[in-house]
Amino acid sequence: MKPRLIVFAALVGVASVLAFSRSVQPPLNGLMPRTSAAAALEERKQGWIVASGRVEPVTKELVLGFETSGVIETLHVAEGDKVEQGQLLARLRNEVELAQLDEARANALAARMELEKLTNGARPEEKGEAQARERRALKVFEQARQEAARRQRLRFQDAISREDMERAQRDMDVAKQEYDAAWQQLKLVEDMYRREDVAKAGHQLAAAEAAVRVAESTLRRMDLRSPVAGTVLRVFGEAGEVFSLFAPSPVISVGDIAALNVRTEVDERDIGRVRVGQAAYVRADAYGKERFGGKISRVVLSLTPKTLRTGNPSEPVDRSVLEVLITLDAPGPLVSGLRVDAYIDASALPLPQ
Repeated sequence: MKPRLIVFAALVGVASVLAFSRSVQPPLNGLMPRTSAAAALEERKQGWIVASGRVEPVTKELVLGFETSGVIETLHVAEGDKVEQGQLLARLRNEVELAQLDEARANALAARMELEKLTNGARPEEKGEAQARERRALKVFEQARQEAARRQRLRFQDAISREDMERAQRDMDVAKQEYDAAWQQLKLVEDMYRREDVAKAGHQLAAAEAAVRVAESTLRRMDLRSPVAGTVLRVFGEAGEVFSLFAPSPVISVGDIAALNVRTEVDERDIGRVRVGQAAYVRADAYGKERFGGKISRVVLSLTPKTLRTGNPSEPVDRSVLEVLITLDAPGPLVSGLRVDAYIDASALPLPQ
């Protein structure tokens, strides 16, 4: 057989196989998994914006961890527990931190007592003794001064010898020196410490009290508390596990599921038709055609890369999207984390030409 005839026969055979394959296989689109959002061109033509979304608590799902590294000592909650804002969820081992706090408080107490000692001066007993000594010395000095004056007058009258007058004068000088010493001692007792010593003690007390606050802060970081009132959604950690800031992992997640939001990703071609307050509803594969109504409560003011996937292989993945938050009227059986299809009523706004 000539080469041209061989090539012609091969081409005819390939064409026959392709024709047969198309006659027995269903359309390719029918085999691809598609969500209702991915196949909703009709709804868009009728004024609906269709987008993929995910259910989340009104506070978002807050994934929590400790502020410091350590070993988890206790978990105080379980999944599904209701918690209040500030409630203790878990605690790290804190024996060392408790001892450091006790030490800091003891140092602060000692510094406060030292300042009070300097501020108050001597004890009442010491002050009383010094005052009594000063009064006695003053009385002796007054008596000696009067006697010296009397003997001086007698000497002028030539009634006593010069030696008697000088002896009285020396007694007065000694009494004066003793009184001066007693007066200085009284002042020292009443104002025992210098101003610089009192100021130094005040600064030492301030430093000790700051150390107490640091120790209290360190101890508080050993506790994991809920930042919001809500429900414990997941418990990831276990007692005895090590939590490290160098390789952080979640311990507990919480959220307010009394009401639910749906965070959707609206395609960039539809962002001009999205407004806060627009009516919307969502559907989930798990609940068939049941609709869960709501309204748009927030529109993010910047575009972000698409993160939610519909499961359609032909879906563009390099498109920018606008995050839109839908607050559901009555979430019913929907649960946090469930993927849904959102339908936003934009019929009042025309389609872009």
